[in-house]
Amino acid sequence: MKQLIAVLTLVITFSAAHADLTMPKKPTFYDRLGQGLANLILAPTELFDSTYALIQSDGPTVGTTKGLVQGTSRMIMDMGIGIAEIVTSPFGVDGLKAAAHDSGSVNLYPPADFYDNWY
Repeated sequence: MKQLIAVLTLVITFSAAHADLTMPKKPTFYDRLGQGLANLILAPTELFDSTYALIQSDGPTVGTTKGLVQGTSRMIMDMGIGIAEIVTSPFGVDGLKAAAHDSGSVNLYPPADFYDNWY
């Protein structure tokens, strides 16, 4: 009986820990639309985030002035990317540039320029 319980425990453990080693899925319409909406809706938070981070690191004067300018530019960039993702979400990703993980090529390790100097 103890052996049966041990075998069942191992089977359940290994079946739950089974990893999917396939390539990551390409983003679907809903993934891209959701990412675009999130970028568009959450873009104004960059104003506060940039200002707060710079106040913590550089002080209140620099953080307020530089943080406002940096936050505004990041907000505009996020809104532009969000609009672009919303507009292009109905179209397939085949026409767009493939993601780095989707290239199908395997990088050598160590890189080729380290072969002579690899310790």
